[in-house]
Amino acid sequence: MGAISEDDLNTCLKTLESCSKNAADGDRADESRMLDVLKQLQKRAVTADLLKRTNAGKRLNKFCKHSCDAVSAGAKAAVEAWKQCVKQETQAADGGSGCEQAGAAEAGPRPGGPAAAAAAPAGPATTPAPSAGPATASRTGSGGPASLPRQPSSSLPFTVNPPRCGNDTRDKVRGMLAEALAVGYVAASGGADGGPSSLQSPNLLAAAIEEALFDLLGGGGGGGGVTAEYKAKARSLCFNLKDAKNPDLRERVLSGTVPPEALVRLSAEEMASDEQKKKNRELKDWLAKEAVRGGNNTATTDMFQWVAARGREGGGTGGLGQGEGCGR
Repeated sequence: MGAISEDDLNTCLKTLESCSKNAADGDRADESRMLDVLKQLQKRAVTADLLKRTNAGKRLNKFCKHSCDAVSAGAKAAVEAWKQCVKQETQAADGGSGCEQAGAAEAGPRPGGPAAAAAAPAGPATTPAPSAGPATASRTGSGGPASLPRQPSSSLPFTVNPPRCGNDTRDKVRGMLAEALAVGYVAASGGADGGPSSLQSPNLLAAAIEEALFDLLGGGGGGGGVTAEYKAKARSLCFNLKDAKNPDLRERVLSGTVPPEALVRLSAEEMASDEQKKKNRELKDWLAKEAVRGGNNTATTDMFQWVAARGREGGGTGGLGQGEGCGR
């Protein structure tokens, strides 16, 4: 797997920092989220310069003493993988390309040396988004779910592969959300897979949104499934986030202005684009006017009053007879 980008690294570390306290208090969801992120950090290559710029080594090292044994072990494995990667980079300094991979996640860092580093392909490495680890899926007692749907690389140059939770339906929702968010992520980066550092990773963000949605509407579908309300809200979120006429919503979500917990509570009207909101307002105004007109039984013209007055002046009956028709 390729080297991790600076923005993805910062996003991973922020996720660890935000989930640490709850995981220490026994929150299984946050613990699982931390394990998924640590699994990614074990797989992704880093450079000495990247670690220095982000202070990532010091930030990650504090989790080695986490009260949760699984988190502590995962953090130690990630630190060791980073040390191995920097070592390979140093050994390959005269060979050109540097370190491309820190090592397999399950077996820990893969031993390497000058020969292996020199054999690494030269040229700039692509930066795919973090792939999912089996940490959460292993808790379900079953194998990992089927592959998530991916957008063709010709139309969406971004690797859609958010962290998985082990439930087929929820993992599919995560993939759909990541695809929708990647539209704005790739557009903001000018087509680059890395994306701008000011935006959050669509893969990690999609997993956080789905987690918040599941917490809000919950399971209860039976057999570890989900509710109908969950599915309906998931479809609404994916539709509005992927709407080509609603880039503002994607930007606010990717930038963190609208956090996952707030996003899943927005109504369809609140998520709609400005253009759609304008159309909705116009429709409501028109319906209101029609309701007023329907409740007003008085004439909207004084034609008949005028004809009735002429009839009285001429001694008529007040109707339209005797040549006093409207057509004259």
